Amino acid sequence: MKNYLDLIPISAKIHRRQTRMTRWCIVISVFLISAIFGMADMFLRSQKNLAVMTDGAWHVMFRELKEEEMALLAARPEVETLTRYAAVNYALDKGYEVEGVQTVLCGFDETFFALFPGARLLEGTFPEEAGEALVTESMRDRKGLFVGDEVEVATPDGSLPFRISGFVQDTSMLLNAEAFGLFMNTGTFLSCFPDAAFSEDFVCYVAFAPQCRIQKAIGDICGQMRIPKEKVSENAKLMGSMMQSSDQYIWMLYMIAFILAVLVAVSGMMMILGSMNSSVARRTEFFGMMRCLGATGKQVRRYVRIEALFWCLKAIPFGLFTSVVTVWGLCRMLQVLTPKWFSEMPGFAISVPGVFFGILIGLLTVLAASRTPARKASEVPPLTAVSGNTDTVFAAKRAVHTGRMHVETVLGLHHAAGSRKNLILLTSSFAFSIILFLGFGIGVDFMEHALVGLSPDASDASMIGEARAVYFTFALFVYGFLAVIALIAVFNVINSTAMSVAARMQQYGVMRAVGISVRQLQVMIAAEILTYLIGGLAEGILFGLPLHYYLYRQAISARWGDAWHVPVAECVVIVAVMIVSAVAAMAGPVRRIRDMSVVETIGN
Repeated sequence: MKNYLDLIPISAKIHRRQTRMTRWCIVISVFLISAIFGMADMFLRSQKNLAVMTDGAWHVMFRELKEEEMALLAARPEVETLTRYAAVNYALDKGYEVEGVQTVLCGFDETFFALFPGARLLEGTFPEEAGEALVTESMRDRKGLFVGDEVEVATPDGSLPFRISGFVQDTSMLLNAEAFGLFMNTGTFLSCFPDAAFSEDFVCYVAFAPQCRIQKAIGDICGQMRIPKEKVSENAKLMGSMMQSSDQYIWMLYMIAFILAVLVAVSGMMMILGSMNSSVARRTEFFGMMRCLGATGKQVRRYVRIEALFWCLKAIPFGLFTSVVTVWGLCRMLQVLTPKWFSEMPGFAISVPGVFFGILIGLLTVLAASRTPARKASEVPPLTAVSGNTDTVFAAKRAVHTGRMHVETVLGLHHAAGSRKNLILLTSSFAFSIILFLGFGIGVDFMEHALVGLSPDASDASMIGEARAVYFTFALFVYGFLAVIALIAVFNVINSTAMSVAARMQQYGVMRAVGISVRQLQVMIAAEILTYLIGGLAEGILFGLPLHYYLYRQAISARWGDAWHVPVAECVVIVAVMIVSAVAAMAGPVRRIRDMSVVETIGN
């Protein structure tokens, strides 16, 4: 061994059991962050693909532009693709028919196929010549048509003959209405319907170049070409999935998602911080020996931070692996259960943002969480550290007044309140789990409101099945995530309890030596944990309810007008989880004290 840092892998093997909780905390933190960003990425991808297939790949539609305005628009550097489009008899009420079947007549440029992948050219070529047209496959199948055949459209003003240049796929609207579609180039359309030029039904679809700030580009175009805002429409679904929408509500949802992601990151940091504090407290003697052998405080701090990064070598890849597998499973489940909504969900794709943020936030969280334990380890005097005492042992200035309470209860309360900084840290750790739970609790109400339109009447069994599948899927997401948050609360309580007890192990040994029973020590530990728990519950409710109110107002009241109500159910659940966790957390420390001899307890 040439360097004191070479002790890190050796210590990791020796203290593998003691540091297991810390490594699992890192895994859970990385898993949560990576899974959240990964699922968000997959959801945006699926919604973008679905919007392209159903509504088209265009970003903005302009109405009633003149020919020179279209030319200027097409020449702009931020415009990647532009196509003109017009339709007659779109509502199937103008009397345009092919052998008695209502027919929609459309005019478009060849670039139309680039912006509307759903309108696939099945056979033939684009109708470049005058009098040529594409027809839908339903017309081909029902009339037995081939490329080169003639078809005649009956109109209120006479008949219009066209030569078939190819066949295109039917749209869902035409299939549902059992109507035909006929598509010609824009020149042919304007020669047949000159009055349609530059009317309300003559539109221009535009797709902007990648990395373009679309809202700024729209503002520049409208300002320079003096186009009224009411003549501009956005592809809402596609723009929303690209985070370029002008809809303030969509941006509000993004902001809420960001706030919740930050809460998860901070929760992970506090969870790791509590676990690392516990690990350092249990190894005070080890760090004291390092100081006695000549290690400086700076070297001890460096040791603790690098040791934390050493744990990341295995914890972060495992967290990323589990998140990727989880995202794959969730995506597959969405595809199977709700194909109507998530048919375009990627299958076995790896989310680059999910992996990137998992690694980045995981490392930053570990480094941030290691600062306090590293400082504590470096500031303990060598001789004090070797003897097993820590900075959580406070000098008694006067005897504790017991009043009517038992002495062990008063000592437990005194231990909890002995250090204001330690009290704030532990109560905040408990409180943050409550705040996080209440913050994500609005997902239940949002889910019920967002999916209320998916509950059709009992007349259509397939629609009812689809609605139930969507509701079940979202319910699984929401309640599953709330369960994970509750698990974080359990980790926080257990880590905080272990840290506090480990720091006072020598005191407990001395108390046992003077005659205090294990039962009295159990009461003492319970009183200390109860103090942290009550303070954490009060702090969590105090700050969690305003957060819940704000998020509810922005996500639900602003959209559906519902008044905010106190989340009683969520409060009851998380309070119950915290209480049960606190009770369960006492079992380990008490068992350790009971199984150790008095001499061994003092030595620790």
